[in-house]
Amino acid sequence: MKRTALLVDGGFLLPMLKRRMGRDPSAADVYEFGLKTLEANEELFRFYYYDCPPFEGMLRHPISAEEIDYAQSKMARARKQMLAELVKKDYIAFRRGMLSFDGWQITKDGVDRLMREAASSPPNPVILTAEEVHPKFTQKRVDMNIGLDVAWLSSKRLVDRIILVTADSDFIPAMKFARREGVQVILVPLESRPKAELIEHSDIVRNVVFP
Repeated sequence: MKRTALLVDGGFLLPMLKRRMGRDPSAADVYEFGLKTLEANEELFRFYYYDCPPFEGMLRHPISAEEIDYAQSKMARARKQMLAELVKKDYIAFRRGMLSFDGWQITKDGVDRLMREAASSPPNPVILTAEEVHPKFTQKRVDMNIGLDVAWLSSKRLVDRIILVTADSDFIPAMKFARREGVQVILVPLESRPKAELIEHSDIVRNVVFP
């Protein structure tokens, strides 16, 4: 049996599962998917799940001037509930990142409308609607935590294999380190097309059928 650590980037996995399932994935869905990445000759050492709790601050919308309490949003409550249920599962280790508010951005629809109006002759003035301006949140610490865990698991030779559920090429240095330490790296990119460098520095690219 191959002793195997599973490392899942939640920010990558959840949107992929939502597209496949047509709904927000539950903790049970995430856990079941994780187990399906394992093959019969692999023994789960630990299921590392990397994600950020929802943003819970107060923001004033720049267009509508509405005060928005993100802690009370349906999305935030659902994500907190999902994480609370997931951490109770066997072998789960939750690695917590944080969401940073990095200002406001115009949606794709808003940008498209601005470009259409700017291309008209003469250009038409554009007033953005509240729906065309959304907050920009950036995930912090997650990539660093994944890289540190790959290095720690490999240098201590705690596992024979590491399964990475991601398509982020930022993990290539960690993948190269793991392989130099004699650990096999299995990449699970789901339906995304991984960059050639990711394939080059993994031992196996595994497709997982779910649900």
